[in-house]
Amino acid sequence: MKAEDQTILTLHNKVVTHNSRISVTHDNYRTWQLHIRQVKESDRGCYMCQINTSVMKKQVGCVDVH
Repeated sequence: MKAEDQTILTLHNKVVTHNSRISVTHDNYRTWQLHIRQVKESDRGCYMCQINTSVMKKQVGCVDVH
């Protein structure tokens, strides 16, 4: 999810955005990775991974483009 506008990019391992530069991978355990090909300035910002358990878990990573 792009945090600033809460745009959902993926659900589980399915990409739901129409942006073909976005993909997601995971190691079948605990590590998920969001991939952005051909990064553009408009990709700058923070992205959040969210797990909807009884207590929501989230992790945020930020991208800066020069």
